[in-house]
Amino acid sequence: MTVKEARKAVVAALKEKDLLTKVDEQYTNRVGVCYKCGTVIEPMLLDQWFINMKELAKPAIKALKDKKVTFYPEQKRQQTINYLENVYDWNISRQIAWGIPIPAFQNIEDGDDWIFCEDVHEHTIERDGKTYKRDPDVFDTWFSSGQWPYATLEDSNDKKSDMFKKFYPNSLMECGVDIMFMWVSRMICLGIYTTGEVPFKDVYLHGMVRAEDGTKMSKSKGNGVDPHGVLEEFGSDAVRMGMLAGRSAGESAAYAPAKITAGRNFCNKLWNVARFVEYALEDNLGDPEMKPLTAVDHWMLSKLQQATESIQKLMSEYRLSEAYDTVYHFVWDDFADWYIEASKKSLNPELLRYGLEAVLKLSHPFAPFVTETIWQTLDWTEDSLLINQQWASDVKFDSKKAQNFEEIKTIVVEVRIIKSRLKLKNTTLYFTDVDFLKNNAQLIAGLASIDGVKEVADGKGLHLTSTRYTCWLDVDRETIARYSSELKNQLKEAENKRDGLEKRLSNDAYVKQAPKKLVEDTKQQLGDVQLLIENIQSQIEQFAK
Repeated sequence: MTVKEARKAVVAALKEKDLLTKVDEQYTNRVGVCYKCGTVIEPMLLDQWFINMKELAKPAIKALKDKKVTFYPEQKRQQTINYLENVYDWNISRQIAWGIPIPAFQNIEDGDDWIFCEDVHEHTIERDGKTYKRDPDVFDTWFSSGQWPYATLEDSNDKKSDMFKKFYPNSLMECGVDIMFMWVSRMICLGIYTTGEVPFKDVYLHGMVRAEDGTKMSKSKGNGVDPHGVLEEFGSDAVRMGMLAGRSAGESAAYAPAKITAGRNFCNKLWNVARFVEYALEDNLGDPEMKPLTAVDHWMLSKLQQATESIQKLMSEYRLSEAYDTVYHFVWDDFADWYIEASKKSLNPELLRYGLEAVLKLSHPFAPFVTETIWQTLDWTEDSLLINQQWASDVKFDSKKAQNFEEIKTIVVEVRIIKSRLKLKNTTLYFTDVDFLKNNAQLIAGLASIDGVKEVADGKGLHLTSTRYTCWLDVDRETIARYSSELKNQLKEAENKRDGLEKRLSNDAYVKQAPKKLVEDTKQQLGDVQLLIENIQSQIEQFAK
């Protein structure tokens, strides 16, 4: 009978024997159903093949406690140990169409008579006048794939083949955090049992890409993202960087289209930087032996060395997202926004060429396709491949001169902020008897987009507060007073908003009864408005000087 038929038959039999006390009582039960068709999943008891995991797990637990395998993130080591200490016996047989056949044959006349045989391509075999039929089951996928580290390196005649000796243990195992128990832990168990050694030295576990609302992507829910369309629109490098940005080992995160867009913009920035450098150099490729000539040259080399050392360290520790972030800011902020702009005022062809090459080399692991394409289009790279190039090392620069450009940056940034806030179109930076400003007047004026940097005997204006040098912008008191008044009005509005948010959060009924997300949003708004108040107060103090 089917289950439904059997249920009716049981009820009828109970009624017939007067053993039925009541019917049709409604109750809630947890019933498993197929996610595709919705039908109830009915358990079926079958004979299965099992492995005794307790003995198999003991040496694996010891190896993990002895830290023979490094986990990224580290806390996954203890989680794996806990799993193995409480592991159940492992059912390694599956009743599916595809898989590695189990090499067990059963006597067709004696169900207790089993033999081992590797002739799994045969359905039946003859042994000692008896006929044996192969078990139709196949090995569990994780049992088969758990042997991957050593099985792929074994020689048919000698397990310790040259390939095995060279590559076992493997250096790195990388996989999703969701299969840490069923695969990583079992590879360790099987590897130690078979070879006496752990199968790999490092384990990097990446998190899952979730739907934009933070839920798990599911075909049945239809909330997944087809990567083909994203790749076609943004390019593989952009998707690669977008998936990497802001993600730590073992941590799942929601799919963020904005990060993909940022990756595409970074690719565009690399392309535009390369085009500018080629245009600026034209046929003037200069001597390959570059030499820093100006403060900004020394500053760029110092930033390059810092970025290179940081990226190498982060990548060696598998902190890939942080390494990408370092590359991103060095290329976008330091090289493109500052060095390229400064190069427009004073060109050093050799160093500009060297800087572009360094940028492409550092970016290559994160954007391999666009960087290799750019490299192949450069006039001076000939037939070389970017992937074979060495990163810059032992860069020579003058730290004092590099620090001088940091001071120039400080001045330029403050001037830009003041110009933007006061909506100044034409202004001049004045100073009295400051050699540093006199020597860098043209560069500061160009980067800050002001009329000039001039030395005067005396004068009035808005003094800069972030630099150690005395200098001021040519701004009249009326403009300063008008902007200060606007700031005070903004401060009052921000303080009123802060008071309202604090009052709301001090209400116990609101905190306890309102949706949790709404309360968290209110706390976030309060934090944002407090930062705004501090910023406005800082500006008021600045313009009051």
